[in-house]
Amino acid sequence: MKKKPEAIVFFDLDGTLFNKDIDVLPSSYDAIRKLKQNNIVPIIATGRTPPEAVDLMKDTGIDSIIGMNGQVVIYEKEVVFTNNIDKNLITRLYEYSREKMNIPLSFYSYKTMRVSENSLPAQKFYTSLKQQVPPVDDQIYLKEPIQMLLLLCEQGESPYREVFPELTFIRNTHYCVDVFNHGGSKGNGIKELLKTKGFNDVPTYAFGDGMNDFEMFLTVDHPVAMSNAVDQLKEKAEYVTDTNNNDGIAKALKKFGLI
Repeated sequence: MKKKPEAIVFFDLDGTLFNKDIDVLPSSYDAIRKLKQNNIVPIIATGRTPPEAVDLMKDTGIDSIIGMNGQVVIYEKEVVFTNNIDKNLITRLYEYSREKMNIPLSFYSYKTMRVSENSLPAQKFYTSLKQQVPPVDDQIYLKEPIQMLLLLCEQGESPYREVFPELTFIRNTHYCVDVFNHGGSKGNGIKELLKTKGFNDVPTYAFGDGMNDFEMFLTVDHPVAMSNAVDQLKEKAEYVTDTNNNDGIAKALKKFGLI
């Protein structure tokens, strides 16, 4: 039987583990290596899908992820939780987006990324992530489970909240809004992981910078905000570390005695 971890550390990516150039700092690579040596499990907790994080996970040696803001949980390469959106609900939202709002969508599962159209909003968003626009398939949700949608827009999401109370809408970047089942969050994904793996007595830490980290901060024992984080998140942090460009990850892990 595998030894229970001494602690678990959850890392948001954009604005946190990634610096401004969407790279991981050498000090963070070194910190992750030391965490693993100390039987402390590093886990990515991101709005991104597992396919988007494959290369990063390989480079860092991290094999666990809370993906799509908690809509999928993979622990040591094992899928332990998914939170699928009802197909009929996706149909309604897609029709509303297309006919009333003129806002294109992305469809995300823990295996697949597709877009409703290769539009200028899609190009802007994926360019900002240094990614290619995913293939077009606006029927993908009828073929396989979908755990998250994106509204590809710089504004205009407010009406959706009233029309679709079953869903949560969180602006994740200037170019997109994350959409998932109401009650879904990074925090909920963490709860599912701890419950499923019997880790409720393991100390938990989390690093973040944005509002999609808010529920995660309410869930873990020790929430750590980056200096570049939004003010609302800093208010919920136990500790505010340096920025994502200035070794904030390594500095905080040393402060807490984890490395």
